Amino acid sequence: MYRPEELFNLSIKPRINDISLSILQEYYNMFLFPFIYTYSITDNYEKKKIQLHFDDIAFCHLLGIESIAKGHVKYNELSNYRGKKGWNNIKSGKINFQHLRDLNNKKFKNIKTKFVYFYLIPNLIEKPLAVKFDGNMVSPPVKIHCEILFYSSYNNSIVHLGIDKNKDDLFYYPRTFFVEKLSSKNIDDIYTINQIHISAKKENRIILL
Repeated sequence: MYRPEELFNLSIKPRINDISLSILQEYYNMFLFPFIYTYSITDNYEKKKIQLHFDDIAFCHLLGIESIAKGHVKYNELSNYRGKKGWNNIKSGKINFQHLRDLNNKKFKNIKTKFVYFYLIPNLIEKPLAVKFDGNMVSPPVKIHCEILFYSSYNNSIVHLGIDKNKDDLFYYPRTFFVEKLSSKNIDDIYTINQIHISAKKENRIILL
């Protein structure tokens, strides 16, 4: 089982049996959660600065934890698999990979790539490629909502991180994380090929006090 520091320095993706949900949480807590990232965003029309923060309530959503539980627990129990409550349940050990497999093994397998590629997020956000994202520009259209989509290629896969900002919030937050596998029949990333490409340059990273 990898330690968080070892995950950070991996040159190949881990096997699912070499990681755990608690290890991914520790990893997030060490390499993403404590920081505010500032980016200079430039397109043909404007230049602006944005700040990105990975808070604890986003963790379960990025990994699709609630989607595994949906339909397999009572509706009023879904809150155990999202937000702060989900974060605390992972921290206490109530939610782990085996628990999620027992709930819905088919869905667990479908989103397993999220778990094994999650370690790449700190690397992705250092020098991201970026687009202004519109789900209607994907063929067929998708129900993915975010203002900006960061992405990077890795071993015939494209790792995506969608970020967004609520109207009254100070920081952008991570809204979605997913991986698209490429192949000889699927050589283009459908999520970025038809989008407006922009420049996203990381200017600094500071510790959130």
